[in-house]
Amino acid sequence: MDNTLRHQIGQMIIAGFPSLEVDDQARRLAEEYHVGNFILFAHNMKHARQTAELCAQLSDMTFAATGMAPFIAADQEGGLVSRIAEGASLFPGAMAMAAGATLEEAREVGKNCGQILRALGVNVNFAPVLDVNIEPMNPVIGVRSFGDQPQAVADMGCAMMEGMVEGGVIATVKHYPGHGNVKTDSHLALPVNDTDPALLEQTEFLPFQQAFDRGAPALMSCHIIFSKIDPDLPATLSPTILQGMLRKKQGFQGLVFTDCMEMDAIRAKWGIPRGAVLAVKAGCDVLCISHHEDAVRDAIEAIVAAVESGEIPRGRIQEAYDRIVACKKKMGLLEKQRISAQAAGEIIYQPDKVALHKRVSRNSVTLLRGNPEALKHAKAPVVISPVSFAATGVEDPEHNGLSFAARLAARLGCPFLEPAMTPPEEEITAAVELAKTADCVVLGLYNARFRDSQIALLRALEALDVPLVIVTVGGPCDLQCIRRADAVIALYEYTALSVNSVIAALETGVFHGKAPMRL
Repeated sequence: MDNTLRHQIGQMIIAGFPSLEVDDQARRLAEEYHVGNFILFAHNMKHARQTAELCAQLSDMTFAATGMAPFIAADQEGGLVSRIAEGASLFPGAMAMAAGATLEEAREVGKNCGQILRALGVNVNFAPVLDVNIEPMNPVIGVRSFGDQPQAVADMGCAMMEGMVEGGVIATVKHYPGHGNVKTDSHLALPVNDTDPALLEQTEFLPFQQAFDRGAPALMSCHIIFSKIDPDLPATLSPTILQGMLRKKQGFQGLVFTDCMEMDAIRAKWGIPRGAVLAVKAGCDVLCISHHEDAVRDAIEAIVAAVESGEIPRGRIQEAYDRIVACKKKMGLLEKQRISAQAAGEIIYQPDKVALHKRVSRNSVTLLRGNPEALKHAKAPVVISPVSFAATGVEDPEHNGLSFAARLAARLGCPFLEPAMTPPEEEITAAVELAKTADCVVLGLYNARFRDSQIALLRALEALDVPLVIVTVGGPCDLQCIRRADAVIALYEYTALSVNSVIAALETGVFHGKAPMRL
């Protein structure tokens, strides 16, 4: 084990690469830059066997280059943020879990997730999300949160966290100290939360504190300024938050991962090299640089220079390195790993896991208002809904192209229309003309509150004298946009699992879900 400065800093980096196999970028990261850890996205993970083979190659390569096996991480939150969605690896996301699962089921789903990831070779899960979704117009958290009630978020999130740890992975609670009460996506700009600290402790900080008290092994910081605590620096770069509050006041002893340093909340204002230096000074242990090799190189060189100049104390690097090594020792990562593609391919289709995830998804479907009886008696229904589309930087494009309209219409034997997420005037006109031929319209809304033209489509259909059943395929917050409907039904994610669940609920007329938000 090489304890030189560059090797220690390499252990403080978790980096991405673009391929389904170990490519030249991944090799250079490990062999030239001493990077000790890797993050996988959907573009790296085609199916279980391929993922296990990739993780085995990554692990062997990194062990040979650094003397330790790597942290291999993924964002497997469930729902729309599922880097691999094969078999039981696709489970309901946070808000669907809160709507349809008991705490015991949540823990079991977390355990399933942990067991599947570890079999694939992934040993760090950047989940669960403990953000309290206080702001309905939050563009990037939304249904990734367990809801808007802090204690309920804490209960469900800690159950998932403990299940993941029991399943064999490092659960990483995020986005500390809370991303739920802003209207800005930190992938695109720097959000500011101006809530008073006393209120933050009762709301957004509460789930994290309870997770720390229950042994959370790791967290991911957020790129948000909490102006009443540190008016100048986002949490990722703030010693006041990461040392004064997190370590001293809240007593957290685990690993601090950053959110991706390539997000514009950091890159646009500080740049990645300077942001990396500030993050290390603030108290971050592992810096996530998800995509570009030059960003990794520039960050490492900036950190080395800052240590050599004395800006970063050498002891700060040693502290982070020691924490990383202790965690790797606990996870068995000081030894060469054994990862079996065959075992991974088997565990991901275990019937009990698949059945549990389907049951929770089915139980999450929520009748928010009215009664969908009109659909049951309709002889000439039509279905109108956009196809799924990854609208934010965190969602997985692999879910793109799913059509609620086509699937429900196939079951009903009726016409359907798939307008764009932001439908132009001619598509709205076409939808109205089709709706005039129907005795019931089923309309799928996907985060319409962010899209004026989708609201225009809604208004045009509301104006017709036709029964209207609305399914909010992106979560319950679109309820605020609806003026007239015979029934409003909430899904919490636009995935095949949830679409099949709502179709089953419409057929049976049974809706078990309870909305985890005050609407």
